[in-house]
Amino acid sequence: MKRRYAGFALAAIVIALLLVLVFRRSAPPAPPASRPHVPVAAVRYGTVDRTLDLTGRVGPAAGTQTKLAFSVPGTIAHIDVALGQRVASGTVLARLDETPLSLTAQQAQAASRAAESQEAYARIDRVSVRQRVDQAELARQRVLLRAGVVSQASMQTAEAVVAADRADVESAREALAAARAQAVSASAAASSASYNLSQTSLHAPFYGVVVGVYAQPGQVVDTTVPIVAVSASMTSMATLDVPVTDITRVASGDLVRVQCAGQRFNARVGAVAPTVNPATGLAELTVDGIPPNVPAGTPIDATVVYGHVRGLIVPQSSLIADPQTGHMLAFVESLDASGNQGFSLRNVTVSAQDSRDAVVSGVRAGERVATEGTINLLAPSAGGS
Repeated sequence: MKRRYAGFALAAIVIALLLVLVFRRSAPPAPPASRPHVPVAAVRYGTVDRTLDLTGRVGPAAGTQTKLAFSVPGTIAHIDVALGQRVASGTVLARLDETPLSLTAQQAQAASRAAESQEAYARIDRVSVRQRVDQAELARQRVLLRAGVVSQASMQTAEAVVAADRADVESAREALAAARAQAVSASAAASSASYNLSQTSLHAPFYGVVVGVYAQPGQVVDTTVPIVAVSASMTSMATLDVPVTDITRVASGDLVRVQCAGQRFNARVGAVAPTVNPATGLAELTVDGIPPNVPAGTPIDATVVYGHVRGLIVPQSSLIADPQTGHMLAFVESLDASGNQGFSLRNVTVSAQDSRDAVVSGVRAGERVATEGTINLLAPSAGGS
C-alpha cells in the first residue's frame, strides 16, 4: 500500500516537472534591452582632400582693370552697360543728368557774349577827336595871347581842357583793358562750362569687358567715386582672394572646383601672387579654365585642392564636438558587459577633413560608428558608456 502511494507521489512530481517545462517553453521570451536604432558606417581606409574654400570673381587681378569715374560731379541719369558686356573704345558706359550743367553752360555763354559786347563798346574812340580839337584851340589861344588879344586866363582854361582830355584818354584805355580782361574771363568760363557739359558721358578708354558696375541711376557722385570698371578681354580666367597664412599651401596646377552662375566645373590654379593687396589685405591667385559663357566680374565660390591625406576615414556626420573641451567624439558600436550591442563614446583626433569625410585616429578599421541620431545615444536609456 505504501509503495502504491509512493508511486503516485513520484508520478505527481514528474507530471509537475513536465508542466513547468512546457510552460517555460510556451511562455514569450523576455524583451531584449532597448537600444536606439541609428544609421552606422564602417571605419575604412581612404583618402581625404586638403582643401581651401575661397571666393573671387571672373576676370584678371584688380591691377589689370581700370576703374572709371566722371570728371565732373553730378547725378547719374543712366548706366548704359551691364556686367560682363564687351565694349569697344569710345563706347558710352554711363551718363550724368545734363540739366544743371547745360544751364550753367548757357549762362556762361550769355555772360561771354555780354563781355564781348562790353569790350566792343569800350573800343569806341570818343576822346581822340575832342582832344585834337581842344589842342588846336589851345594853340590858337597861345597865339592870341602873344598878340595881346586874349588874357592869360583864357589860355589857362584851354590848357585845363586839354589836360582833362588826356585824363579821359587814359581812363578810356583802362576801361578797354578791363573790358578785354572781362571778355577773356567770360570766354574761358564759357569754354569750361561747355567742357563740363561734354563730360556728362563716360566712355570706355579701350576695347575690353565690363568687370564692375559700382553705381546706379539717381546716385549723386563726385570725381572720386568709381562708376564702372573695364578690363582687358580675359574672361577665361578668374581671381581668388586668399588669406596670407594660406597662400603658401597653394601651387600652380592645383585642382579648383568652381561654382558660379549656376554652373559647376573644374579648373586649375594658374599663378599665385603672395603679395598682399592693400585694398583687401589678402593675397591673390588666378584660376585658368573658366568657360567663355561666364561673364567677367561674376562672383565665384571655389574649393582649391592643395593636397591629400590617407588614413582611417569616418563620415563627417559621425563626429561630435565636446562643447566643454573641444575634443572630437564618435559613438562606436560595441558590446556591453552583458554581451548586448550598444555604443560607446570615444575620443578621436581629426588630421584632415573635407565636406564629406574625415581622417581620424582613435578607431580601428572595420569598426562601425553612428552617423545620425547621436542625440538619442546620449540619453541614459541608450546604454552608452
